[in-house]
Amino acid sequence: MSKELIEIVIVVNGTPVNEKVHVDDQVDEVVARVLKESGNSGQPLDSWELRDESGQIIDFGRKFRNLDIKEGAKLFLALKAGVGGTSG
Repeated sequence: MSKELIEIVIVVNGTPVNEKVHVDDQVDEVVARVLKESGNSGQPLDSWELRDESGQIIDFGRKFRNLDIKEGAKLFLALKAGVGGTSG
């Protein structure tokens, strides 16, 4: 039995964001949406990385269908090491 829509939690810099994801959504599209929803739009998409609960980096170019991500999974989105701060 395959569900086309799953609900996951993406923790953005410590703040959980509940997100409904279609299995055919590409990871980068969902990450961009979550960053916008959470107000974290100050850095370009390629400054961020998404990890699963075991700490493995998730490729932004993949579709959720091709990942082992289940309903209720918690993913962690954070700036890559060495990225951050603001210049002004």
